[in-house]
Amino acid sequence: MGEDDYMKRMVDALRSGAKMLSEQCPVCGSPLFEIKGQLWCLKCNKRVVKVRGEEEVGEALTTYILSEVHRVLATKIEETSLQLSRTVNQKEIRELTETLNLLLKAMEQNLKLRKTLEQQEKQ
Repeated sequence: MGEDDYMKRMVDALRSGAKMLSEQCPVCGSPLFEIKGQLWCLKCNKRVVKVRGEEEVGEALTTYILSEVHRVLATKIEETSLQLSRTVNQKEIRELTETLNLLLKAMEQNLKLRKTLEQQEKQ
C-alpha cells in the first residue's frame, strides 16, 4: 500500500468516527485505530487483537484462523459459482456443483465454530 493510500484510509477512518490510539501495530509499527470497538491497523489492513495471557493467545489465533478460512471459503464459493454460471458441459456442472456443496458445508461448519467461540468468550 502506498503512503498516499494509507493517509487517505486514515483520514477516511477518522472522518467516520474511528479513534487513533497511542498503541502501535505489532507488525508494522503504525498507529492502531479503534473502529466500532475493534482494533485495526489501517496500514496492514488487518484486525489486531490484544491478549493478556497464553490462553488468550490461543483463542485469538483460533479466531484469526477461522476468520481467514471464512474469507478463503467465501472467495472460493464466489469463484466456483462464477465458473458454474459459465459452463454448459454436464460433467463440469456436476463437478462444480459437488465442489460448491462441499464449500458451503465447510462454510457452515466454520460459522458454527465461530459462533461457539464467540459464546465461550462471552461467558
